[in-house]
Amino acid sequence: MDRGKMSEPSGLKPMFKVWLETDDGFVFGPGVYSLLRKVDETGTLKEAAESLDMSYRYAWGLVKKAEGTLGQPLLHTHKGGRAGGGGTELTEIGQQFLEDFSKIGKLFNMLSEDPEMLDRLSDVNSLEAEVSEIKEHGETATLSLESSETNKIIIRVSSEYLTKMGLGEGDRVKVEYRALIGSINKRN
Repeated sequence: MDRGKMSEPSGLKPMFKVWLETDDGFVFGPGVYSLLRKVDETGTLKEAAESLDMSYRYAWGLVKKAEGTLGQPLLHTHKGGRAGGGGTELTEIGQQFLEDFSKIGKLFNMLSEDPEMLDRLSDVNSLEAEVSEIKEHGETATLSLESSETNKIIIRVSSEYLTKMGLGEGDRVKVEYRALIGSINKRN
């Protein structure tokens, strides 16, 4: 039996299951994500649970467990009185978890659809440049970099990182970056 080279099974691709947790345990995963997404669409926990073939009690328990571990509410409910009209809406933190989890899911789906991307994770590009301009926007800052190798590159960093690094206009920097997502178009 030749053990020198094993043939690769066809159709293999990486798959991922993502969830968020704290030191206290599980907070948020696909089930809570789907439930919050449906609450956002339907406006009620009852309709969201029904559309996902969950009992209301089970759905309520999922949310309460996540909120308990997180220490913050994900949903805000309001009663409608005798005429009805009650509903459920996502809190600001609930909306943020929904958006962030969606972004994480898209990234992992991209990795799953393009396994060669895993090989590119370690590819690092490098550029020597001068910080020509810094514009702060609340918690983020935009740095304009000029290099003899290029016209101008603009990158976004957190204001905290900018302060920590002590960067200022006129400073020389070495930028290392990974280009996993994006496009390059030739201009004439």
